[in-house]
Amino acid sequence: MADLRGHLALVTGASSGLGHRFVQVLAAHGAKVAVAARRADRLSALVEAVEAKNGVARAFAFDARDGAAPDALMEEVAEAMGVPTLLINNAGIHRPGKAHRNTAEDFDDTMAVNLRTPWRLSQLCAERWIAAGTQGAIVNVASMLAFRVGAGVSTYATSKAALQHMTASHALEWARHGVRVNALCPGYIRTEINEAFWETEQGQAELKRLPRRRVGDPEALDTALLFLTDPRSHFVNGASIVVDDAQSWAI
Repeated sequence: MADLRGHLALVTGASSGLGHRFVQVLAAHGAKVAVAARRADRLSALVEAVEAKNGVARAFAFDARDGAAPDALMEEVAEAMGVPTLLINNAGIHRPGKAHRNTAEDFDDTMAVNLRTPWRLSQLCAERWIAAGTQGAIVNVASMLAFRVGAGVSTYATSKAALQHMTASHALEWARHGVRVNALCPGYIRTEINEAFWETEQGQAELKRLPRRRVGDPEALDTALLFLTDPRSHFVNGASIVVDDAQSWAI
C-alpha cells in the first residue's frame, strides 16, 4: 500500500461524497491533509474524524465558483501547513438538462468549478514546485463522461472532457520538472447527492442498463487514488484511469 508520510495533500470538494472519502484514505496512509469546501460544519466533523485516528487535517473555507478563491486558498494553506505536495482537484458540480435548455449561467458555473478552478490550483502548485525544484503530483477527478457522453449531461461532459485534455497537456509540459498530472475518471458512484435518484423509476431504469446492474461506492476508488498519489508510480504521468465497472460502454 502507498506510504504517503511526509506529504501534504490538498483536497477540494472535501465536505461530502468522493472528496470526503479521499481525505480519509490519504490521511490513513500517512499524508497530512488540507480539506477545502464551502460547508465549514462538514469540514470540522471531517477533521475531527481524521484526528480521532491519529491523522493530521485542517479545514479551509473554499468556494470553487469564486475566481479569486484558488489564490487565497493556496496562500492560506501554505501559511498554515506548508506547500502541498499532492493536489486532488475533486470539487465539481453537475447541472443536468437538455443541451438546448441549459442556460449561460449553468455553463459558466460548471466551467468555473469543474475546469477553471482545477486549472488555477494546478498552476499555483506547479509554479511553487518548479521554482523550488521539488516534485509533486496532481490528480484531477474527471469522469467516464470525458470519453463517452449520455443524454442530458452535455455541459458536464464537456467540462470533464476539457479537464481530461488539460490533464494530458499539463503532464506534457511539467514532466521534466518532476510534476505528475493524472486524471481519475469514475463511473456512477453512490453518494449522498445522488443516492435518492437510484431509488426512482428513472434511476432503476438506468441501473438495468449497466453491465452489473449496480453503481459503485466511494471506496471503489481507493486503490486508484492511492496508485496515482503513490511516489512509486513515478512513471505514470498524463494517464486517465477510468474506474467504472464497464459502465461507460453501456451508456
